[in-house]
Amino acid sequence: MEQNTNKKKSIYHVQALDRALDIVDLFTFQQRKLNLSDVVAHTGLKKTTAKRLLSNLTDRGYLKQDPQTKIYELGLRLFELGSVVHAGFSVRKAAENHIERLRDQTGLNVLLGQCLEDHLVYVDKREGTGWIKISSSVGEQRPLHFGMLGQVLMADMPMEKVQELLTVYPLEAHTPESITDPERFYQRLADIRRQDYVIETGEAHPGILGIAAPVRDVSGKVVAALGAAIPFPDYTDAKQVSHALELVRQAAADISTELGHQKN
Repeated sequence: MEQNTNKKKSIYHVQALDRALDIVDLFTFQQRKLNLSDVVAHTGLKKTTAKRLLSNLTDRGYLKQDPQTKIYELGLRLFELGSVVHAGFSVRKAAENHIERLRDQTGLNVLLGQCLEDHLVYVDKREGTGWIKISSSVGEQRPLHFGMLGQVLMADMPMEKVQELLTVYPLEAHTPESITDPERFYQRLADIRRQDYVIETGEAHPGILGIAAPVRDVSGKVVAALGAAIPFPDYTDAKQVSHALELVRQAAADISTELGHQKN
């Protein structure tokens, strides 16, 4: 019986592979660098075995070694594989069903934006059921300070970064209601951080009231902004605006949950 059990185990478990994965598993955020002695101490492997496995992992790009210090770190191959996994859980994919539901619940134009290369980029959009359409298209770039989505994204940035961006891309008047004074803009960002949402009236598009809320990842970082565009004066009723705000914030929170964010 013992012989059969061992035979079965050998079919499904490759000892060398298990040992190599044990080495990879040693690396954590708290322990990013290891030398040969560390690996031997943590795994109990013989020095020659550990050295051979480390060499194989390095040759395949799963680890990298500093030629001077002989210290090992995780290699680019793992980053590439991680990127493949991340693509399967992208913000757009996580948001897709929630954007659809928000559009269906409100009948409004719904937009999802991210900061890419210091610009606001629309990564998803759903047309509302009303007669007003938003000209912004998926893939289109805007200055990061543009409208509701950009302001939500900038509110999560350090002040130094905000000032740097406004130096390169100064505030400009897209409509008569646009904020062009930096001090007022800084106050707007502070309000967003405090409230965790923004309501802007006609600052990006005339006749459009924008409501947006942040989407956060597992670390709590704002990785996207979700917004709905409300035509006014059609929605001048405070209750209607309040209801739309509630739905936008809930959808943003639901997307954040999909990305692993846990609200404190």
